[in-house]
Parts: sequence; structure tokens; C-alpha cells
Amino acid sequence: MDNTIYLSSYSLIEPEDEFYFYIPSWLNVWESHIYNKALKATRAQGWGFKRFGTRRELYAREMIRKPDYIKYIEALEQASDIALQQLAAKVRMQLIKSRTALFYVDSWGEAGLYENMSSALHAGIIDTLPKNLLKKFSVNGFTCKMRGEKQSLMQAMRVAQDYLNWDICDFVVICAAYRSIPLLVFSDEDIAGGGKRKSQDTNVNLSVERVGCFIFSKRESALRIDCGGYIDAGNDIHRAAPLITAEAPIDRLFFTGLRKSRAGSALLKATEAAGLAALNLTEKYGGSGCLTPALSWVALEQQPPATARTIVPDNYGGYNYFDTWRD
Repeated sequence: MDNTIYLSSYSLIEPEDEFYFYIPSWLNVWESHIYNKALKATRAQGWGFKRFGTRRELYAREMIRKPDYIKYIEALEQASDIALQQLAAKVRMQLIKSRTALFYVDSWGEAGLYENMSSALHAGIIDTLPKNLLKKFSVNGFTCKMRGEKQSLMQAMRVAQDYLNWDICDFVVICAAYRSIPLLVFSDEDIAGGGKRKSQDTNVNLSVERVGCFIFSKRESALRIDCGGYIDAGNDIHRAAPLITAEAPIDRLFFTGLRKSRAGSALLKATEAAGLAALNLTEKYGGSGCLTPALSWVALEQQPPATARTIVPDNYGGYNYFDTWRD
């Protein structure tokens, strides 16, 4: 049975503003402590943020901590508009009239607590489900919000694959958003791979807020996708061997994540030994939590047709992955 699905259309948006570097302060002692732990875990010397709604009139050290959330909501609306308009007119009408499901995905769950919000409507958009998106896509099937930190997009794609292959839906729309709240970003990376760090890289970690809209169906398109299973490798590289020795020919591997764990380093060395081209999406484009794996489709569009595997590590030594064929 062919379990593959097709990415009919997608859109990714990030802020047009520049990067601003995080500066620890005694006013935020715990945040500064987690920041230092995250730097140790990732062997970096600093952290830059690009966020929606950054206001220059604020105190420089508070600029990345208190952006305007309205720009973030508007970007999600814009991304869904672009993805919908990129469909052919006939397919767009089919989506509106067909069985359509919508998944709303983010990394942190109820993140409204970290926003300076005074509107219950806006709190509902960020914390639960944007009702305007339901109307835009004429959703008449299943809807839900999925939260799973950096794995949430992978979880949504796996459910979308099942819904489409079980003929429950004709289209599945995934609207995903990543808010790079400094404290939560640092907390997600502060558990090191074990042992003392003997060296520190000269790189600076970059965290980029992004929003995206992805429309999946069984109608053939240029990007064909198959979600793989979960591999619990721990620190044993031999248990992660199936990630590299795939049954289908793989031209290149895409990695996500910042941690410099022993298992991750061993996996990267094994990839190089196998002669496969590898790219760390986080280091090239900046980390966007749950949305970082979607950057593999951006990278594929900049290269000749190929087959790629995107590997998404979790915090416990395990890996999720999906394969993409670009015709």
C-alpha cells in the first residue's frame, strides 16, 4: 500500500526585521541562568533572535522579550492566504467543497501567558484555534490544536498521512506557528548530551520566528512525502543506523536541532562516511522549533530534483523522520 501524500501548496513567512542579540540581565536571573546552560549545551557564544512585532522604541534588552503579538497573528493569516492562492483555481474550489481537516500546530501550547494581551479574541487565536482559518478553508471535517514542542509538525504530518490514506479527508491543512520566547527557547536546549564540554564553537545560535501553512492531499504534485516511524536510539549509534541505510535511495539528509550531543555527532560522522550530503537546517536558516523541518522543502526547491530524508531529534535520544521526493 502506498502511504505517501503530496504537499499541494505551502507558504512560510518570517519577520523582515533584523536579528537582535540576547543580553542576560540581573533583572531576569532565572532566564539568564537557563541561557548560560543552553549555550553550554549547544557550544555557542551567543543567541540572536528575529521576532515578529519587535519595537525599536523599547529598551534594547527588552526588545526581544516584549514584541507586538499582532504582527505574529497577521503573519499567520498572510501565510494561509498565500498557500491557498498558490493552488490552481480548480483545486482551490475542490478544497472548499471537499472534506477538509485543519490542524493548528505550535511549540508551546498556551503561550498567551507570555504575551501582553488584553483581548480574549486574540488569546483564543494564539492558545486554541484561529476561527478565521476555519472559515477561510471552509473546514467541515476534523479540527484540533497539536502541541509537541519541536515534534509537533511531525505529529501533525503523521496524522494527516493517516487521514488521507484512510479516506477520512480529501485535504488536510496544517497551519503552524513558532513564537521564539527566549525563556522557552533556552529551556528546550539546556539539557546537554552528558559530560563536560572540552571545546566551544565560535558560532552564534539564531532563533527565527516563522509561521507556515501546508496543504496536503493525495493529488499528485512536485513534492511527495512519506512519514517514517520513531527510532529510539539513545546514545547507541547502531540503533540509529536505519536513518542512514534507507531501503529507498536517499540523495541527501537534512538535520534539525542545535545540541552537540555524542549521539548526534556520531550520526553526523556516519552520514559523512556513507557519502551522503548533509545539511543542518538550524545552522543554515536559524532554528524555528516545530517549523524547522519544513525548511527542508525550501532547501530542496533550491537544488535539482532529489530524494531527501529529514531527521528530527527529540530530547531523549530518539529520532522522527520523513522522506521527500521532489520530481
